[in-house]
Amino acid sequence: MPKMCDDRCVFVVPKKGRRCRMRALAGHDYCGEHVLRCDLKNNTGHDRITCPLDATHTCSATLLSKHLKKCNAKAKEAHEYFVRNINSGLPKPEGSQNSTKLFLKDVRDEELLATIEKLERISEALADRPETYVGLHEGLSAELDELSNCAVAQKHLRQKAALLGLAESRGLLGEQACYVEFGAGRGRLSYWLAKILSGKRCRFLLVDRASSRHKFENKIRREEQENSSEIRRLQIDIEHLCLGNVDLVKVHEGRLVGLCKHLCGEATDFAIRCLVETTGKTSDSGAATSALQGLLMAVCCHHRCRWASFVGRPFLEQVGVSERDFELLTCLAGWATCAAREARSNVQADEDNLSDSPEMAVNRYVRMNLSIERREEIGRRCKLLLDIARIRCLAAAGLDARLVYFVDRSVTPENVAIVAVPRTPPPC
Repeated sequence: MPKMCDDRCVFVVPKKGRRCRMRALAGHDYCGEHVLRCDLKNNTGHDRITCPLDATHTCSATLLSKHLKKCNAKAKEAHEYFVRNINSGLPKPEGSQNSTKLFLKDVRDEELLATIEKLERISEALADRPETYVGLHEGLSAELDELSNCAVAQKHLRQKAALLGLAESRGLLGEQACYVEFGAGRGRLSYWLAKILSGKRCRFLLVDRASSRHKFENKIRREEQENSSEIRRLQIDIEHLCLGNVDLVKVHEGRLVGLCKHLCGEATDFAIRCLVETTGKTSDSGAATSALQGLLMAVCCHHRCRWASFVGRPFLEQVGVSERDFELLTCLAGWATCAAREARSNVQADEDNLSDSPEMAVNRYVRMNLSIERREEIGRRCKLLLDIARIRCLAAAGLDARLVYFVDRSVTPENVAIVAVPRTPPPC
């Protein structure tokens, strides 16, 4: 990239389409943050290094010791509930593949069709099918009516109302419970949950690795001053969260319930493992018991799941799914939500296509007899298989786990939730 006329860093921020506003280092085209990544030909003569605690930022080599004392990454690790990689998953087996991302364009047609055939064979042998829940929690009715003219806001609120209605129907809402919302963002789901359970002495723990502005827990405290619930937020990656070491969970003697709305990809697996494996308490007899009394998770982004962290890996291996198969299934899962958009975009693309070349006109999926509708069905089957593997993991942990369609696909194509409650003991 040619030098600019001013002394600003020449790096272009992809998401914003503009140049970085930091000043370039002396003798360089880039600032201290971007010189390590971009200035490969002239990456000398400066003292910037990658922070050894957090590779997402850099620091001065000469001031490294000072930086390490105040680095936010170290502050997070100092907490008792931070246990690195505690929820990262099973160790990789010998001979496993590297972590290079697989793309369908690099997969031969024969292998792709064989994987689809294998998927359909496994799917037909499984009896698990999602149930359908129809209902909205009445606590959100007034707000839904007010948003009748705002389609986008109402769509998201309708999903929350459906999830909370489903939670109530499965007995997950009650007094003196501790609710953990994973991937909380601004905390809207917990906000509505706190309003519904106002005065019932519940605790709320919001977990998210990113910081947020205009947090809804502040709104809860303002609106519920007399019956203020105990609320805490943790800024931590779920992968490193030992829930049993969080003070709010330690002191809680009642039920523990996990919630999330569209936790992305492997974060769902981190959350399941966090709830199932890190919430143990020691009973009076000395036996380890789990405080978990239920969970409700709307799942999404199956294309971002990883073999190493996937909680349903033992079940997939049992039905003959290899690591390579899994990588292909996660790629194919994207067809469930992307094929419809592709159909709309292809209409205009066909009208604008001026090429007369037969080779250019041949579409790979047409050649393979994979219509848009067929690809959508394959994508949904991939998602279903991965979610079935997850509920089998929960069943092995002693929970009665089900898959539920909590809203119609017209509201969101990611309309499947995992709901799990303690298994009812058989009558004596």
